[in-house]
Parts: sequence; C-alpha cells; structure tokens
Amino acid sequence: MNWEQQLELQAWVDGELSAGDARRVSAFADAHADARALVTELRMAKAFIAPNEFEVKVPDTREFYWSQVQRRIESAESVRETSPALSWPFVWRRLVSPLSGVALVAFLAVVSFNTFRGPAIEDGSRHMVEVENLSDDVGSISYRSQSENMFVVYLYKKDQDSEAQAEPMDDSFFQ
Repeated sequence: MNWEQQLELQAWVDGELSAGDARRVSAFADAHADARALVTELRMAKAFIAPNEFEVKVPDTREFYWSQVQRRIESAESVRETSPALSWPFVWRRLVSPLSGVALVAFLAVVSFNTFRGPAIEDGSRHMVEVENLSDDVGSISYRSQSENMFVVYLYKKDQDSEAQAEPMDDSFFQ
C-alpha cells in the first residue's frame, strides 16, 4: 500500500470524500487486510482524539476569513514579483567579499612563511652584532670570524694620557 492510498483511507475515515470515491475506497479497504488494519487504527485514533480537541470559533464568516487569506497570499506574490533587479553594488559586494577573504588568507600565509623562516647562510645580517659601551673609562675591541662562527669583544681600561695604548683589564672589573 503506497502513501496516496493511505491518505485516501484517512480522508475516507474523516468523511472528506465524495460518494463515488468513498465507495471505491471502501471496496479497496474490504479487499486488503493491511488497509482494514489501517482503517481500524485510524478510527481508534479519531475516537480518542475527537473528544479532547478544542474547538476554536473564528469570529468572522467563513467567506470573509478565506478572502483575507487569499488577499494576503496575492499581496505576498505581488511583492515577490515586483522585487527590484539585482543592483551592481549588491552583485559587486557578493563577488568581492569571498575574494577579499581568500586574499587575506593568502597574505597571512605569505607573511607567516617569511616570519618563521630561519636565516639563510648567505644572509649577511646574521653576523651583525652591536656592542654598546656606557663607560668613559673602558674601551672595547671586537673581532668577528665568519669562518669560525665566532665573535669576541675585548674590553680594556682606557689611559687618561693616551688612548693609543690598550692594556688588558684585570679580573676585579668583572666582580
């Protein structure tokens, strides 16, 4: 038994069919056992539900009520039919919004690849070091060896008389 036959049986139980259709459905229900079982269940459900339903009265007449429904449907259809064509700014915004999102993701990907990439061997800025001397009495000499990957800073005490001579400092300076 298909869905349409089940709906016809339900309409027959509810008394919604014409006399000719009711006779046809009645004959169908008598001929099929599963249709008889469904009719029995529908009648039991109707007997249980009918006394528990609340009846709501519409204050208007039936014709007036349905004419209001029909007018609302027609006004909704006319509004849908008279909707303006898509404007260029709207279409442009619908196209540009996803493209701007893709461009932002691509930009962030490029920036993150360049940020987290380690320095290359040829990168000359890798060996640059800044030494700051805040004392007027101490001088410094720096030595950098790129082949040994080493950087040495030599601190010395400046002479008041001559800055040309550089003497090494003793260990008491570092304590």
